[in-house]
Amino acid sequence: MLFDKILGDSDIINDNWKKEINKWLVFIENKGELKRFIPRLTKMDNSKRDEALTEISSAYLLENELNFVVTGWEVPTKNNKNVDFVIESKVNKIFCEVKSPGWEGELSKKELMEGRKDQQKYIPSEWRSFGHWKNIRYAIKKAYPKFLSNCKNLMIIQDDLWVNILDFPTDIQIEIALFEDQSVYNNEKGVFTNSDYENVGRVLFININPTSRKKIYKYKFFANPNAFKKYNLL
Repeated sequence: MLFDKILGDSDIINDNWKKEINKWLVFIENKGELKRFIPRLTKMDNSKRDEALTEISSAYLLENELNFVVTGWEVPTKNNKNVDFVIESKVNKIFCEVKSPGWEGELSKKELMEGRKDQQKYIPSEWRSFGHWKNIRYAIKKAYPKFLSNCKNLMIIQDDLWVNILDFPTDIQIEIALFEDQSVYNNEKGVFTNSDYENVGRVLFININPTSRKKIYKYKFFANPNAFKKYNLL
């Protein structure tokens, strides 16, 4: 199994995760990209490894679950930047950038100073509040400089927050981040309420959980009504 060969000495011990990750590794091996990913998977810290797995699994979902074809990796765009990969269907060629906001970004300054980041994600009896809308807006703003105006662009968010975005019982946090037309959250409106982020055609939210008894791959698309390039996906 490729997992044992590449990540066998990692801290990933859940068998369900191992089996699913192995599918992703086979996927990029068949794409001829495994060699390029190996340093990120084995020679960097766990956060960089997880970022690489997030990128790979997002591409895997789009090709194997949603019937797109990944036709390019690290494709140059502008400002000496590139997007993670490009997908194609019969009528669309779409440039994709993946962001993976993590629970570490939800820590307070005090928690960071006290070393909470170096502890395990979940600690029994620990309680906290959260605001997904802030993480969503930040991810889109961070990725935006990579997108070309003359291309169809897809922003992908696959998070590792304390409560996954798609596990929240409603879409209210997503709607606040994207479509809130009042300046009541951080004194700004949602990122899709005007043309400031018109180069992003859609946002895809992904949550992958191989231990789920219901559905391993959960995803939702949200279109930008002010996008310069509009397109359908499904």
